Amino acid sequence: MQTFTEVLEIVALGNHVRIELTDGTTYEGPASPIDYMPDDRFRLEIEPRHGGIRRCEVSSVCIDGKWETPEVRHYSLGDDDWVVAGEADGIEITR
Repeated sequence: MQTFTEVLEIVALGNHVRIELTDGTTYEGPASPIDYMPDDRFRLEIEPRHGGIRRCEVSSVCIDGKWETPEVRHYSLGDDDWVVAGEADGIEITR
């Protein structure tokens, strides 16, 4: 599996992306907004097609040349704000 930064260098809008959390939960869907600044920060949003989740994002910042553990949040129907789902363990473009 590629690292987050390797995937972010090649992911494009509409690519199907799979994000896996440390607890084994996965979120999949087409890439929507992508904000990637090498050696600074990234934020990738996907639109999963399951469980009433409308939007899901993974994000991280680079501090002193080292990426912080990426955090995954999601926004579901009926939520007032983003909900932290956990730490991301892996990411890949699946098709």
